[in-house]
Amino acid sequence: MTASPHEDNLVFESYSDPELRKWTHSANGRVWKGLLTLEQYVQREQVMGSSDISQKDKSDETISRYPKSCQWLGQRYFVLRDTSLPDDGKFSQVVSSCETLNRIGYCIHPGSNGKIEPALIVCIGGVFTFENHRGKGYAKSMITKLNEFYDNIRDESEGALELKNLLINLYSEVGDYYSPLGYKSMHVPLHRLTKLNELTEYYCQGGSDANGKCLGFDDYEDLVKLHEGQFNKSLMKLHKNNPEKFIFTVASDSDIFKWFQERDLFIMKGSGRESQENVSFGFAMNDNSHIIWHHNWYGNSLIIVKIYIPEESLQRKEAKLKQLLSQAIKETHHHGMHEVEFWDSEIPIKQYPQLFQLLTKLEDDSKVFSDNGSLSAVRPPKGYTADKVIWDNNTKFCWF
Repeated sequence: MTASPHEDNLVFESYSDPELRKWTHSANGRVWKGLLTLEQYVQREQVMGSSDISQKDKSDETISRYPKSCQWLGQRYFVLRDTSLPDDGKFSQVVSSCETLNRIGYCIHPGSNGKIEPALIVCIGGVFTFENHRGKGYAKSMITKLNEFYDNIRDESEGALELKNLLINLYSEVGDYYSPLGYKSMHVPLHRLTKLNELTEYYCQGGSDANGKCLGFDDYEDLVKLHEGQFNKSLMKLHKNNPEKFIFTVASDSDIFKWFQERDLFIMKGSGRESQENVSFGFAMNDNSHIIWHHNWYGNSLIIVKIYIPEESLQRKEAKLKQLLSQAIKETHHHGMHEVEFWDSEIPIKQYPQLFQLLTKLEDDSKVFSDNGSLSAVRPPKGYTADKVIWDNNTKFCWF
């Protein structure tokens, strides 16, 4: 049995050293590179870390709007060192690493007097223990210290509401591993549509002729701004029905969607698909109903990141959903992909009776409601237990 490291020897560090970042990404890439070469994987992480959402702390708008908390927005990098190990190189004592992507969100809770307040939403990603150090409890020690790091930021908030309301979430690839560290899993089923021709014929019914436009890279900021009104209404409704709970959402931000697009295009090129033409990232109808997606080049599927339909009758909403799904299927076929995927929190299929009825006939049960490989989890904010927290819009656009 491997002895656990002594806590006194463990040093948790926030860092910005580009050499250390490249070194940790090189180690991660041996496991997570997928279709990319190791060099491409490291380059992809550099590109993503340079994106607008990852560099949010440098935005003039952010600095002006959140002067007390802007320094904590964007992407942050951390390592755990074991000082009991031989010090025979610059990174020789580094045993684990992780990252966080910190975004603005909104919340409403018993102490907010019926008002929606800003919140700093910290999302953990890239948790990794180097191969020769596994099985010793380093990752758990690192996350424990990461929790303490952000707790201190919250406790020293100096009147900044977004810091006072700080909470941490993550997406686990290893089930409930993080549960003993305070993270409550909130599984959202995944829907995988594979019978695309039948879905087009029996559900979409000519929706490919919808009036509107395809969405290119970063040309729909005006549409994203519509999400905030819809999110606010949802928070207020949930608060009315659950006044004792802490209810939160990640804010919709055009920079979040650009992050997906940059990742999408990098993998497309890096995996040898430069020949792909006319790549679009969504579709908008003339009434501003729209759908935003990204291409999963690894799995040959199209993943719906966000869908927006103005409040109307169920019949009219489903009619628009048919048209938007038709456009997603069209994009899927165009690139030789085989599936359309989306989270149930984005399109709750039981709320669309025609879609639900057809999917239960066309697809295997395992695809109508699939286990989500990215298991979302939340560490409740100070003063709340997991059963008193509601994550609104717990869907793919929040992912990191």
